[in-house]
Amino acid sequence: MTQKFHERFNIHIPIEEEKKKFVNRVHNQILEQFWWDLHPDERNIYEGNLLMILGIKNRRDGTPLHRYIREEFWANVKAVEAISMMLKGHRNAGYLEALIMHILSLSEVDLGIRWHEGQFRPSGSGILDEKLVNDVLGCLQGEKYDGVRSSFNKGLEHLLHSIGKPQLLSDVITDMYEALEGLAKVVTGRGEKDLSGNAESFIKAVEVSDLYKPILKEYVVYGNKIRHAGKDGQPKPDLTRKEVESFVYLTGVFIRLALITKP
Repeated sequence: MTQKFHERFNIHIPIEEEKKKFVNRVHNQILEQFWWDLHPDERNIYEGNLLMILGIKNRRDGTPLHRYIREEFWANVKAVEAISMMLKGHRNAGYLEALIMHILSLSEVDLGIRWHEGQFRPSGSGILDEKLVNDVLGCLQGEKYDGVRSSFNKGLEHLLHSIGKPQLLSDVITDMYEALEGLAKVVTGRGEKDLSGNAESFIKAVEVSDLYKPILKEYVVYGNKIRHAGKDGQPKPDLTRKEVESFVYLTGVFIRLALITKP
């Protein structure tokens, strides 16, 4: 595979510089060109809905859409996702999807985001994301998993936004812990028990050896330390993104054990 320009010449690209380029591409290709290719009647309806979703005051004074969204990276990420959501089933939805993927592919460094099924998600290892995030979400369909899926998605959302707000990293741990705790209640049928009380029953229910018990036990200990940090004078841990990302993948491992059946 051909290396990108900065890799071939060993040029360091600051991520903030690349985020600005992403914003410029979104403005040029989506908020201007793509947007103005829509029928005027559609455009007026979609613009009103978009500004409502984003919580932006709509003056209806003819100001170009990108002027409302402005230059902030996350505002543009949210705008693109909202546009994709509104145009689901639209004749131009496929083109918009391809455009988003192309814009991301032009970034010379990892922006910390990826596009999957109409949503931005935090980027990590491609293989692990596929097996321990995408496959997991696919398995968590059905009403009985609503709470589990909600907590897992909330954790992914916090991980995504922790790129700019590292204080959200501990929330990712809490969300993922609650996802597995909720799944353990469903799998064991012991809805009154917390995860520590359901640990052994969970291991038995997913039909793996007792060697997994200490792994789940340490998961519980770690998760509780992070969740309760800052209470009763306890210091909050200094978490790194890669550490928290690994906890997300470990949560995915346990969920796969419970829900993905293979011979």
